[in-house]
Amino acid sequence: MSFSGGADIVSTYLWRGVYEAGVSFQPTLVMTAGNFSATAWGSVDFASTTYKEMDLTLAYTLGPVTLSLADLYWTGAYTDRESVDRNYFRFGSDSPHRVEVGASWVVSEKVPFTLSWYTVLFGAADVNAEGERAYASYFEVAYPFSVKGVDMKAGVGMVPWNAVGTYGIDRDFYVQNVFLNAGKSWNIKGTESMSIGIFTNLVWNPAMEDVNFVGGFSFRM
Repeated sequence: MSFSGGADIVSTYLWRGVYEAGVSFQPTLVMTAGNFSATAWGSVDFASTTYKEMDLTLAYTLGPVTLSLADLYWTGAYTDRESVDRNYFRFGSDSPHRVEVGASWVVSEKVPFTLSWYTVLFGAADVNAEGERAYASYFEVAYPFSVKGVDMKAGVGMVPWNAVGTYGIDRDFYVQNVFLNAGKSWNIKGTESMSIGIFTNLVWNPAMEDVNFVGGFSFRM
């Protein structure tokens, strides 16, 4: 069993192409045991302190496939709904939590396309335009590569049916996340596992006719 952690500071917090908050601090803590991992990840908005997120994820990796179960909790635009309570320990019909299952598959080592699918199973804000349970889903295709020592990733993410309560877009199938990421990290001299990094993410959201250019710093230990 091993533990690792870190923190990022980002100029803008985007989630799957959707704007969530401004300048944010995002800590991470990971426990790994064999193919199993448990991750705690959070985000808090520096500018207004009105946005707060806390995600807990269990994952199991078997070869090229990773299966995950996540509890997503955040306060912000989507929990302004009258039917949603902001109390973290409320798990009833008005719970601010969303429980999401996911699966990712790395196609091959030579052609490392990653195909990912995520679906919300529970959450009061998980509704469509008619106010019915949406089972909000998100599908993404991504490809990692490197250019002169810089780690890159390009991809596109889509929402297959109306999930306005989760993604804020009142539409059926649409593309909401087209991205190009670049980053580089350096080990801290005199330490075995600590590193610092810098990254930039260029993100287009065709469904919202929006674009964001995000920059950030990372620390890992």
